Amino acid sequence: MPHLPKPVLLAPMAGVTDKPFRHMVRLFGNQVLFTEMMGVESFHRNHPTTRKMMSIQDEKNIVVQLVGVNKEALIEAAQAAVDNGAIGVDINMGCPVKKLITNGSGAALMRNPLLAAELTEAISSRVSVPVSVKTRLGWDNEHISIVDFAKTLESAGASRLEIHARTKEEGYAGQADWGIVQRVKESVSIPVIVNGDIVDHLSAKKALSSSQAEGVMVGRGALGRPWMLTEIETGTTPLFSKVDLVLQHLDLLLSYYGRKGLFIARKHIAWYARGQKGVAEFCQSVYADTEMISVQRKIKSFFKENI
Repeated sequence: MPHLPKPVLLAPMAGVTDKPFRHMVRLFGNQVLFTEMMGVESFHRNHPTTRKMMSIQDEKNIVVQLVGVNKEALIEAAQAAVDNGAIGVDINMGCPVKKLITNGSGAALMRNPLLAAELTEAISSRVSVPVSVKTRLGWDNEHISIVDFAKTLESAGASRLEIHARTKEEGYAGQADWGIVQRVKESVSIPVIVNGDIVDHLSAKKALSSSQAEGVMVGRGALGRPWMLTEIETGTTPLFSKVDLVLQHLDLLLSYYGRKGLFIARKHIAWYARGQKGVAEFCQSVYADTEMISVQRKIKSFFKENI
């Protein structure tokens, strides 16, 4: 099967694309990866968790994603990202989480294009790396505003758009409409990346064909499958031992988070285990376990096959 002719990016996902997960993805290739979404107000207040997210000096090809509407805090965080080695800064203008909508950030910026443009211009004029924006098709099906929104962002200095082909109201339900992304492609001259429902090589090819985008972005399709970017790129599944993969990911989480890593690992272990016989009982057992050695033993017992 031929290689996908365009880039495959890993979407920023809160609680997922942390340093341990990015390390796991790096085992299979060197694609452009995004950090978790970082709140700029939290960064400005020196919150230790957010500051830790910014520790990317030892990584390559990392884009830092920021969310917030405080212009000064956005600029501060964007400059810190560059100082720490980021190859790009991404502004989240698509997250549908209520907390962000309430304070006017995330997907709420689609309803405030003047502020969206002001924030984009402020950051792009102050950092030396490309500034991209991740957004959606619009607020709801009656307000598909992405074409005009994209033009506004391009004029404000955005270097690339990553478009989740759903509306804010759809969240993650329904089917991504890749065709609307093609209308954006015809309206702007900056690169456009298509996101949504891209889970394998075939869906990536279909998304590219429908959208004519410059690349694809994989989100939920990579949960429990850190090899997925490479599989989508090449059309073949790389060889690996799944039990070794899961144990290595657990070790990385423990090293990075301390004992808390054992609890964070639970969702990842469940994602790795999806589709296998006895998964419900296995996950129930792991979720009830608070001992690292015991969890490791259960992983070794459950993941007996390589792939």
